[in-house]
Amino acid sequence: MNLLTPEPGTLFWTAATFILLLFVLKKMAWGPVLQALAEREKRIKEALEKADAAQRESEQAMAKNQEILDAAKREAQELLVKSRKTAEATKEEIIQKAQAEAANMLEKAKREISLEREKAVEEIRNQAAELSVMIASKLIGKTLSQEDHKAIIDKSIKNMLEAN
Repeated sequence: MNLLTPEPGTLFWTAATFILLLFVLKKMAWGPVLQALAEREKRIKEALEKADAAQRESEQAMAKNQEILDAAKREAQELLVKSRKTAEATKEEIIQKAQAEAANMLEKAKREISLEREKAVEEIRNQAAELSVMIASKLIGKTLSQEDHKAIIDKSIKNMLEAN
């Protein structure tokens, strides 16, 4: 028996055993192995689908959050603009009130000055009239009549006003 040359009987039994082993493996091992591979492939596919769905949901949530953030920024900007406008309007109102009050105070002061001036002029007239009467009576040496007195006073006042 030569170990390097195959014998037909051994060759037959080797082939028969190999075929029988393939048949048994196909029935017993290939089915469960292929089924396990198919289940694994299915689980991987489902996991990928879930990951894609989660990523889409995350992107949608991020987009929604961005919209909310943008809306909040716009609202804050609008409130800021509105507050500035309100502050500006209040400032203008205060300025106008202050200007009106200052104008009223100025007008009141002018009226008071005018009244005081008129009083002063009237007092000067009275003093001038008295002084004129006194001077005239000393110069003339007699007492003037009411008409003479009035004429002298009017003439003196006229001269004083023309001088001013």
